Amino acid sequence: MIRLATFLSRGDLRPRLGAVEGDALRDLSATHGPDWDMRRALALPIAELKALIGAATQTLPLAACHILPPIPNPGKIFCVGKNSKVHRAELTAQGMLKEDPQEPTGFVKLAETLVGEGARVVRPEGITTFDYEPELAFVVTRRAFHVSREDARNYVGGITVLNDLTAREIQKQEVISGTKFWVSKNMPGFTPVGPYVVPMAEVADPYDLWLTCDVNGERRLRVSTDEYIHRIEGIIAHFTRFMPFEVGDIIATGAPRGTAIGHPNAAELYMKPGDVCVAGLEGLMQLTTHIVAPGEA
Repeated sequence: MIRLATFLSRGDLRPRLGAVEGDALRDLSATHGPDWDMRRALALPIAELKALIGAATQTLPLAACHILPPIPNPGKIFCVGKNSKVHRAELTAQGMLKEDPQEPTGFVKLAETLVGEGARVVRPEGITTFDYEPELAFVVTRRAFHVSREDARNYVGGITVLNDLTAREIQKQEVISGTKFWVSKNMPGFTPVGPYVVPMAEVADPYDLWLTCDVNGERRLRVSTDEYIHRIEGIIAHFTRFMPFEVGDIIATGAPRGTAIGHPNAAELYMKPGDVCVAGLEGLMQLTTHIVAPGEA
């Protein structure tokens, strides 16, 4: 299976493109030039992408590379909200949701909150309800505007993991005040993404996968992507009626059931400095985030 990564090796000033092969990284930029990036590679037909990878002769130890977010500079990180019936119920029970939307809803995460594999993310001072939200995310590879449901998958090139870190007490304040989720999800480092992208042609069905999350080695959730209410076809068709998605945009499709807020012992499950959170798509990739105290990043 193809797993593409954006990375830096020792001495690099510019991100490079690679393909992960076991414990090694095939350096596509070394063979094909620095202008090759994730956007360009994902736009290729799968046969051409495989040929591009096969022609790359230089490899590096994966452990010696710094893995960046797959798209280090997305135009927007668009998140679909309330896309799990059970997670909706969990939020409603905690006073975090007042409505029952019948169509896709969304909010935006700022690009400056984006971090990659192994990032050290600060739990902000005073925040005690720091939650994880592993999500199936798609990378846009063609400008999408006025796109039909039937044609929507032709506009995304691959899947990755996005962990929509959230300060729940701030989120609740935003719900009470009637504003969209904004500050609660846009603090520094609150958007780990990656570590890789698997091209769509390599995924038999993105809705036959398992989202997972472990904290300090303890399994917190394992949920099928089949539980999503709105799928990427409907999401793209709905939002592109009036708003375009651009090449390189990331579309995260929603939190599953089972995040900390959904449990009666949530106070024990919220993340604290020293915790290690691993969000993943089972069998495809794992995204590790280290939670630290202010001043330790």
